[in-house]
Amino acid sequence: MFGFVPEQYKFFSQEFDSEDEILKGCEDADYIGFSLTSFQVNEALRLIVKIKKINRNAKIIWGGYGVNGFSSEKIIELYGKYVDYFIQGPGEDGWVRILTDSNSPRVIRSQIITDFDKYPYPDRDLIRIDRNLKKLMDLEGVRKTSMEMQRGGCPFKCKFCAAGSFQNKRGWRSADNIIGEMEILRDKYGMDKDSMVLMSDAEILIDEQIVKMAEMKVERNIDFKFGMNVVASTIIQSNKIKYLEKLAKAGCSEIWMGVESDPTLMHLTGKPISPEKIKSAFKITKDLGFIRKAYFILGFTEEETEQTILNRIPFVEELDPDIVGFTIYIPVPGSPGYNHEKHGNIDFEKSCEYQNLFTRTKTLSNSDLRYWQKYLVDYFKEKATYRQKEDTSNKLKIGNKK
Repeated sequence: MFGFVPEQYKFFSQEFDSEDEILKGCEDADYIGFSLTSFQVNEALRLIVKIKKINRNAKIIWGGYGVNGFSSEKIIELYGKYVDYFIQGPGEDGWVRILTDSNSPRVIRSQIITDFDKYPYPDRDLIRIDRNLKKLMDLEGVRKTSMEMQRGGCPFKCKFCAAGSFQNKRGWRSADNIIGEMEILRDKYGMDKDSMVLMSDAEILIDEQIVKMAEMKVERNIDFKFGMNVVASTIIQSNKIKYLEKLAKAGCSEIWMGVESDPTLMHLTGKPISPEKIKSAFKITKDLGFIRKAYFILGFTEEETEQTILNRIPFVEELDPDIVGFTIYIPVPGSPGYNHEKHGNIDFEKSCEYQNLFTRTKTLSNSDLRYWQKYLVDYFKEKATYRQKEDTSNKLKIGNKK
């Protein structure tokens, strides 16, 4: 823990712990850290008000994507009344600086970590990973967890994504470092050939270290499956096909690709893709035996129309993904499409990528977009993502076509 020991920490997750349990755990805390997305900010503010009633002296620290997309001045203006410190970017060094430096600035903009090998692996016992493992086993019948192969900024500037909001640099892990964590997942947490590890990187850039990791994973009999996000244009070069073959041999069974649009609007995504590159990537990965997930976003541009939405149907059928998902664009702080003057009043607490009441286009109302999202999910119901097939939240606010 960078000079601290696990016994000094308590970890809570709103998914598993009640508010009373969280508040009780905060009663004697000196520092209370929150990791937030934009969609969790309002709930965090309400919780802070309650925490301050029982522990007035606790220092509140925020980090996560909900913090990264603002300047120091703006984030203090918005939330400085409630929060003592903000960490933008990686939290490891910023957190320790706050704990050890009484003169720490209120907003710490940490640099991207370039040498991950000097940092300890995540303490999954501290975050009580057993609860997550049990929940996913109960829901899906598969032992699942997650890890990262790379971390840091993203070199792409997709209109709808905040992953590149901090820095374009990326932190790279050596193959030995990745394998070391994989061995812990196998030996300590029971990840076996029937298990699945979700690589939680925004996008994975397949390079020589990733290929070396694949070779070592086979050599060391680490046989759990894994899946990862990739940008279609980064895997269609001839040398990357050989890399994909090695990844498949090492247990990579799923490739997830953001298609986002119909062919006529793809150039507006800000993503380095084209219909031709998308088609090539889906064919290559199909030939190699990967389970391929395709993701689409409705309404990411005001040019979206009923026809461009319907254009997705033959495009999806041509790509022939194994799983397909349809979300609705919501501009979040830190993404290129976000403008605080225009979007600052969005109620993120009642919004997410699956449904919101904000997004509309020149010709489509928000109700129209929700109608067409439901239409596409139903049309491709045999291939719908697990969440859209099973989660009733997507059915709460179905729009009506005008």
